[in-house]
Amino acid sequence: MRALAFVLAFGLALLFAEAPVLARLWKPTPEQLALEYLTINHSKGAEGRVLLGWMASPMIPAPTVKPLLDKYVVLSIVHTRQAPGGPVTWDDIQGVQVADGNGQPLKEVAADAMPPALVGLIASSDASMRQSTQGKGKIYWSVWEAGSVNACQRGKLVVTYDGEAYSYDTPIPGCPKI
Repeated sequence: MRALAFVLAFGLALLFAEAPVLARLWKPTPEQLALEYLTINHSKGAEGRVLLGWMASPMIPAPTVKPLLDKYVVLSIVHTRQAPGGPVTWDDIQGVQVADGNGQPLKEVAADAMPPALVGLIASSDASMRQSTQGKGKIYWSVWEAGSVNACQRGKLVVTYDGEAYSYDTPIPGCPKI
């Protein structure tokens, strides 16, 4: 749960940062390398900001959660907009598509078929988001059967949302060397 809270806090910090983050990690841990790579922060100008995160096993030190994150692709997406001098608005996320590097779509897992541990992680994240944004924040979570996608094996994950194909090349940084 601490790892999830860290991921959420890091994501929110990136989301609300006015300028790009220019600092680099000094002597990063494998988990920090994974987290940095797995978080995509896309500033779309007038179209707002998209924050996309893939919760993959190398970023979580808890050995009980790692097997779940190898079996499933767990994604979070936040899309915000801010008028000059105005409040932040949070978009509803729709039309997300997920595929492997060969263009094969992954199968989304229905909410009632998700493992209880993932349901708990998502519920905790949602509660943290609501609390930190006075109930205004919206985060989209989705869980997909991993199929051929594995964070520590050669391949690719492609997430298509709002006209953009966001991609992750694998193996990701932070994976153990074989």
